[in-house]
Amino acid sequence: MTKRILKVFLLFIGLFLLLLAINFLWDPRSYIFPSLGYGPGVHDFSKGITGGYDLYRNSAHEIFIAPNDGWNSEIAIIPSKVLKVNTFKEFIIAERQGLKIRNPKDSLDGYEIPNEEVKDYWILNTDKNYVLKNLKINDLQKKLESLQIPIDIELIDIYKY
Repeated sequence: MTKRILKVFLLFIGLFLLLLAINFLWDPRSYIFPSLGYGPGVHDFSKGITGGYDLYRNSAHEIFIAPNDGWNSEIAIIPSKVLKVNTFKEFIIAERQGLKIRNPKDSLDGYEIPNEEVKDYWILNTDKNYVLKNLKINDLQKKLESLQIPIDIELIDIYKY
């Protein structure tokens, strides 16, 4: 009787593992077990850009560009929320959406959400550690021209970059 139960148990474990293998082959990015609320989410990532900088996505609204070996207040970064990005030589060009406090009347709620009214452009020079920030589209085109970056450079959605 015990051997029979053991065989049935092993059969079910084998079927479970087979289903997991099929699921993994079908979509390798899928997780076998839910994250249980700890650690990075399914869509969080970091991707190398240029000049030792990475594009980081830590949450839906925390998407920024910073050096991959850490940074402080002396190092130029492009803060959240980066929507589109591209590079040209040592320059990182980004389109950014501003964020605002979700509930400004609650001093304990520091969570930020996208501010649909604020969209600007940033140019970061990775060699000289400076950033031109809060540029409107007209200012961006002038700066691109003065830095000898092609004016028609296409900014690519961060999920396609």
